Amino acid sequence: MNHFAFRAILRIGFALLALFLSACGTVPNADQLASACAGLAGHVIAPGAMGLPSGKASVASAVLTPASAAAVNGGAFVPALPQFCKVSGTIASRDPAAQAINFQLNLPTTWNGKALQYGGGGFNGVLITGLTPLRDAAPDDALPIARGYATFGQDSGHQASAFPAGEPGAFALNDEMLENFAFASYKKVKDAAVDIMRAYYGRQPQRMYYFGGSEGGREGLTMAQRFPADYDGIVSVVPVINWTGLFHAFVRNQVPQHEDWLQPEKTALIAKATSDACDALDGLADGVVNNYMGCQARVDLQRLRCPGGSDAGVHCLSDAELRLMRGIHSPYVFPFPIANGLTAYPQWLYGHEDSLDGPSALSMVRWVSGTAAPAAPPDAARNSTQWIYGSNWIRYAIARDKTYDVRRYRPEDFRDQVQKTSALMDSTNPDLSAFFARGGKLILRENAADRAQSTLMGIQYHEALVARLGAAATEKSVRLYVSPGSTHSGNSRAVAGGPAVPTMVDLLDPLDRWVNAGDAPANALVQVVKAPLPPFAVQASRPMCRHPGYPHYIGGDRAQASSYQCRPF
Repeated sequence: MNHFAFRAILRIGFALLALFLSACGTVPNADQLASACAGLAGHVIAPGAMGLPSGKASVASAVLTPASAAAVNGGAFVPALPQFCKVSGTIASRDPAAQAINFQLNLPTTWNGKALQYGGGGFNGVLITGLTPLRDAAPDDALPIARGYATFGQDSGHQASAFPAGEPGAFALNDEMLENFAFASYKKVKDAAVDIMRAYYGRQPQRMYYFGGSEGGREGLTMAQRFPADYDGIVSVVPVINWTGLFHAFVRNQVPQHEDWLQPEKTALIAKATSDACDALDGLADGVVNNYMGCQARVDLQRLRCPGGSDAGVHCLSDAELRLMRGIHSPYVFPFPIANGLTAYPQWLYGHEDSLDGPSALSMVRWVSGTAAPAAPPDAARNSTQWIYGSNWIRYAIARDKTYDVRRYRPEDFRDQVQKTSALMDSTNPDLSAFFARGGKLILRENAADRAQSTLMGIQYHEALVARLGAAATEKSVRLYVSPGSTHSGNSRAVAGGPAVPTMVDLLDPLDRWVNAGDAPANALVQVVKAPLPPFAVQASRPMCRHPGYPHYIGGDRAQASSYQCRPF
């Protein structure tokens, strides 16, 4: 018997041993579990198990990891982990010039028979471990693996560390890496993960879910559209649905700032003007704009115009800055159609421009102004994320020239490539009939104070689902919620440094109940903000309403969700 055949029989034997002991009510001992896990090392996924053309897919290492209790380490809370088999693997490229896909799969000893695929973020290029808290989770929400899910993630087929700082889109010069980033890597890794689960548990998962935000939200929608038979439920938070439109809007927002930079100190001026116009529309003047749709027509930044129109300091907006803001709050229109017949990307909403988005940056500073005017090539440390991302995409994916001057970009000069990449990247297809037909469920969440992408894009996609599939079918399978005051990353504060806005909510459990028990999520889910350390005191709560609706204050303790009622706009 050759070495490889012996290893295959050994792996099967360990998997069957674990399954037999579990069926008999006997818990395998530590040595048996460690051997079963280690037996996965070197496992090669059968080519027939991969649904897309792939290079060799195999397990590089597999280690049984002991359980660890929740703890506070260095002032930060570290959630509990169960005992699990940590599997690291790769899927080789077909093009020798392309990088491999790396993935991690976590197999809990106590398995609930379900699997959860984590989405990525930004341009990806870093390994998603599947061991982190879900998007918008409260600090005491159990990790998915601690709930019994087998979890996994990937790097989407390129490693950002291989490229210069500030050049996260450089991988897109390679066609295979671009396709892997667009959609292929997530399908390939899912297929490899299922094959490994069969080898370890002796059966495939009964349920497969995808959970992602931003780029990861795009990935989730892409899976529903391209591979509807593969997933039972998807949570898509602030998804970059119309990638092509968004990145063109980024460039539209940034190119004028090369000469007329919107200084970050003016963020507070804009945020206050929005708050003054809109705060009380929800029945409570508390620095939180809940009525995000009613707000838009009420904001008049022209009142902030500097005398004469020239920049006169942080207390007014110049004519150039007003033009920039009008552009941001207007749709970006293409001179030709992109994927699924779209011709525009919607405008951004007003509100919470000075809320934190991430650990330290104000939302509008992080995404729109940066701390220095846009540079060519981008200054990774000081330029806005919109400029870094937008200029990368145009140079590497559209012009296919890293030296291209994005300041002179016109999409009509690159129509074929724009449409080609749009067909790869954009998750705007409203035909989810195959996903719905198999009982698939989709939860969408948009954040109304998102400066990274337009809240309206998710709303427009939901409208497109209704138009294509009908209101009844959409109601049966989709929920769209909008979180007022929430920035792209989910955290937020009231205007002028006021109290934190409740943005934390668990969307995995509602999805699971909907898929398995037919228990549809409520029309209003309760969001909270909690202290970051035990005992995790609830500091405030507020409803997150299904669109079209917003939380209107009806009286009582403003920090209690019961003091609000979801009302239509």
